[in-house]
Amino acid sequence: MKMKFMSIMVAVLATLSLTQAAPKILDTATLDKLKKSHKVLDTPEITLKEGLDLGSVYHLKVQHATPQGNALSYAFYDKTSKALYVGRGFSHEGGILQFPKDAKAIKEGVSFSYGKGAKHIYVITDPECRYCKKYEKATKDKLGDYTVHVVLFPLSFHKNAPMMVEWIMQGKDGAAKQKRLQDITLNDSKEYQKLATKEFKYSPAVQEKMDKAQVTFAELEARGTPAVFNDKFEPISWDQLIK
Repeated sequence: MKMKFMSIMVAVLATLSLTQAAPKILDTATLDKLKKSHKVLDTPEITLKEGLDLGSVYHLKVQHATPQGNALSYAFYDKTSKALYVGRGFSHEGGILQFPKDAKAIKEGVSFSYGKGAKHIYVITDPECRYCKKYEKATKDKLGDYTVHVVLFPLSFHKNAPMMVEWIMQGKDGAAKQKRLQDITLNDSKEYQKLATKEFKYSPAVQEKMDKAQVTFAELEARGTPAVFNDKFEPISWDQLIK
């Protein structure tokens, strides 16, 4: 734990010397070169997903294999010493250094939208998730100021979630789909069981949406469900929505 803390602190200190210019996004060729240049990075288990040139250092988004699947972490590659420091970086004002979000990819993963509020939020949810049920209960009829963009994201260990998603997505519009979601999460509706088969599969259109939802989940760097983001794709506490 001490070593991990020290590595993060070094990464933080490294950001103090960064230039104020807009960071340059690294191309694939540069990422490949960096991967091959460092013993820690040059392994089959590690993929450099993105990189930013911050002046004295490169800021890297690193995907690495774990027993639970692929995970993301961050690192700083010192151009002079070639040393690698693992951890998040912070701006002089104290904000976490972020990679630019792909708005197009995020929006393509939206399952449906409802509401007509001036403020926009993105909600990643799993209809079988008990915490998502708490979210639906807490926010019911309290989001009138928002247009809500819902990303259905069934977690792998929820066996009924795919059927629930398919049932929800059969709603004729965003309002109808939201009603079906709340019928399941708030009223324990079992209507989705009409879709049960020995080997359930999504319809082609829903499968396409679920594939895009995976991209959205990764792009937003969500850690689970429910997860709520504002129109700048910044994570927010859903408690803030009902104050």
